[in-house]
Amino acid sequence: MKRHLIIGGGVAGCSLAWRLIQRGEKVRLIDNKKNKSSTIAAGMINPIVFRRVTKSWRVDEFLPEAISFYNDIEHAVGCKFFTPIKIRRFFASDQEKIYWNEKQKTTEYKSYLSPSESRQYQFSNPKNKWGSGIVKNAYRVDAKCFMKEIHQLLNLRGVLSYESFDDGQFNPCKMVYKNEIYDSVVFCCGSDQDEISYFKQVEIQHTKGQLLSINSFDMTEKETWNHKGFILPIGKKSFKVGATIERGVRDNNITKQGADNLTGVLEGVFSGKYEVSTQTSGIRPTVYDRRPVLGEHSEHKGLYIFNGLGTKGYLMAPLLAYEMMRFMLSGKPLHKEVELFRFYEKHQ
Repeated sequence: MKRHLIIGGGVAGCSLAWRLIQRGEKVRLIDNKKNKSSTIAAGMINPIVFRRVTKSWRVDEFLPEAISFYNDIEHAVGCKFFTPIKIRRFFASDQEKIYWNEKQKTTEYKSYLSPSESRQYQFSNPKNKWGSGIVKNAYRVDAKCFMKEIHQLLNLRGVLSYESFDDGQFNPCKMVYKNEIYDSVVFCCGSDQDEISYFKQVEIQHTKGQLLSINSFDMTEKETWNHKGFILPIGKKSFKVGATIERGVRDNNITKQGADNLTGVLEGVFSGKYEVSTQTSGIRPTVYDRRPVLGEHSEHKGLYIFNGLGTKGYLMAPLLAYEMMRFMLSGKPLHKEVELFRFYEKHQ
């Protein structure tokens, strides 16, 4: 049994901690509770990238692992937070509709796309003139519930503590932190990565995302709607509307411009009545090439990074955590596109 220290209790750090625990490893997870992007996230697992209608990267691998992982956590905590959803995509152009109609007939896409539909709800905006299609095999993780439950689970197992990482008490050469020796130390710090003195070559970008929570008796709860953003039913006539993409923004403040953008998303497809209840924001950790970052430090053996999951975090985290665990325990190579050393090559 090896001893592992994980810094960062978002979806990446918690998923990795659980994978290691299930393998019988000794884990300590610390979290500073500062950035809440994993908690305030919509938690949507959407297998399709719209506009050109392509599958999300590695979705055929990520999705089965995500379903299994979240079902296992639900069983462990005795709480429901993972549900299938139906996404109606309102086409943004005639070209998108053509792409959709072509691809939904293929073997590669038949599990994810249904034919375009002209069905109109009473309060759907009549300005939409290209129709819509349905995304199948989509899911929602209730992010707030998931993070609460997995933190409680890890806390009950004596794994989790709330504190900030103290670089002055860490010796990376001896893998000692606060007088404790570890076989591995993994930084899963999200957008806080630039405050860490290791992995400086890695360019974790700050991408702010704002969400609205609304109440409406006119909006359907049977579907999630998507057009320049999403409207996601969360129960009891409540919905999340999101999300803004504000690159390079480090503050976590909500703004009027963000609210205006989100009401524009809502009113672009919806003509009914609604009330805004709350507005929230979080800082996503994103990467220039839209791929996560996993790997071992070039000089300090046992020092790792697992970061940059961005907007697809709840889809990717379960499988990437499994692959990270295998890399740490047995040295099995990581997927080439997530490898840390692409940053070292970039700076040569």
